[in-house]
Amino acid sequence: MPERFLPGLDTPGPAQTAAGKPSCQPGFRFAPPPPALSPDLRALADGLDPAALGHLLADGFTGPEFRHLAGRREPSFGVAVTCRCEGDDNSALHYAVSRLRPGDFLVVQRPGGGREACFGGGLALAADRAGCAGVLIDGPVTDLQELRGLTLPVWATGLTGLTCKRRYQGGEFCGTVEVGGIAVAPGMLAVADENGIAFVTEAVLRECAPRARELQRAQAQRYGRVRAGERLASLNGTDEAFARILPAPAEPRR
Repeated sequence: MPERFLPGLDTPGPAQTAAGKPSCQPGFRFAPPPPALSPDLRALADGLDPAALGHLLADGFTGPEFRHLAGRREPSFGVAVTCRCEGDDNSALHYAVSRLRPGDFLVVQRPGGGREACFGGGLALAADRAGCAGVLIDGPVTDLQELRGLTLPVWATGLTGLTCKRRYQGGEFCGTVEVGGIAVAPGMLAVADENGIAFVTEAVLRECAPRARELQRAQAQRYGRVRAGERLASLNGTDEAFARILPAPAEPRR
């Protein structure tokens, strides 16, 4: 079987000039990034668990198809910066990673899926050095050992050794993307840990964060009492609720 030519960064292809430089392509749409993460928002979300928000909200959460594969497991928080890769072309992702700022949370859509990894050790290192708060990939990644050597948290659908190529054929930076059925617009906020990611607007976060923190504190107190021997159902209101719902037990016959 003859070897298939794969255009890359230094080899001219249909979307490149003879000098190896990307030519102007109508398939690229690059917009300015959203405002950087502000100190007050960072303080508002510090230590907040997505599961605490999950007790208050019903939408905006990644599902079980996205797994935390590498990086810190503690809560992460950032402002969404988005990218869309077309097919097996990840040139737009290289553009996006090189423009990340501290506190940015990179969200990458692969329309129609894709069995190739668009993200690996080199891009992860660059994102980590930029202060990226986390990366969500709508598809597989590669170079797991290198990813595990960084603090950058990475969520993806799995692993593969097959990689994307920089074909310079199309892509998008900082437009609304859809990942796992969630519409993520640049500037939305990501609250994440190893269990998953919640994407919310600033208004929703400001409304829900105080209540979510209260739930986290109450949960920690309940856990201490359960460890001391008390029953969880009697502490969280379950016994009281079922006492109202279920009929009273019949009196024993004499």
